[in-house]
Amino acid sequence: MTMTTELRAQAGTQSVYATGVTPTVGLRGITSLKVRSANKVDVLEDLVQGLAGGDLAILQGISAAGSFESWGSYEHICYWLDNLFGQATPSGAGPYTRDYAAPTTVAPTPRILSLVYGDTPVGAYQMVGALSAGLTFKFEPSKEMMVNGDLIGRSLATDALEALATPTVQAITSEHLNAIAIDAWAGTMGTTAIGNCVVRSLELSVKPDRAARACFGSLYGSSYVEKPWDGELKMGLEFNATSKAIIDAAIAALAQRQVQWTASSGTKSLRFQFAGTIQDDIELFDDDDGVVTVNFSMKRTYHAAFGNWLKIRSVNALATLT
Repeated sequence: MTMTTELRAQAGTQSVYATGVTPTVGLRGITSLKVRSANKVDVLEDLVQGLAGGDLAILQGISAAGSFESWGSYEHICYWLDNLFGQATPSGAGPYTRDYAAPTTVAPTPRILSLVYGDTPVGAYQMVGALSAGLTFKFEPSKEMMVNGDLIGRSLATDALEALATPTVQAITSEHLNAIAIDAWAGTMGTTAIGNCVVRSLELSVKPDRAARACFGSLYGSSYVEKPWDGELKMGLEFNATSKAIIDAAIAALAQRQVQWTASSGTKSLRFQFAGTIQDDIELFDDDDGVVTVNFSMKRTYHAAFGNWLKIRSVNALATLT
């Protein structure tokens, strides 16, 4: 018998999409991890069997899928950022800075992961070629930052957990979210600060639309493809003069904004920069513990002066990710 408290999640970095590796790090923060076989199985029918239906079962393809929920840390958030945006080259001599951005001309080269999940007495399974199919970053007052994601993989394989040390990390909490700015489209990103109590929630979703690519001669996908990325930022603001001006502009005409928010603690930090267009799902006069709020979402929109619609900067003490 395996109890849920005995389950562990570990990861290793692959150099080849189709080849799994031994895990080298225990991924901190994961509170829920789902891995599953996503094989394609068909039962063929024809004009012989009639009402009996098909009698010939065939395996058409082998792949894997999954999802995870996690709290974010300044250190291990980089594994997921590398996995989504491409493996960053750190700059500096400590602390180390890693810059990420949504692709504009060339698809990224991600950190491909071997994700191993299971227990020691019975066994574990490895998702070979694990890649983010979407990440969501969520900030709320009095809570830790949450990171949720969907995964695709080349296949599942039986594996075993490794005896790994427990990494030291620092969780990103709402206390650290101490610099928020909302700027007009014609302004400069990060210029116009907004009160930390005015913002009640931030939820950024990034979807790269990745999928395994099937080929002749094998049940396994030899690689993966991705289409133009999508993204959305949901915001909740206290209803005041600042938020009313944003809503007034959005209900009368096309409204676009640049939003920057930064969490920091000592020399560590995580900064998000997003440019988007306010959509029509504006919710007025919502309730946040007796305080009136407004909620709206923005769809990712390329900003010529900013040179993108999304950039993320991570600063921490890790020179390398194992």
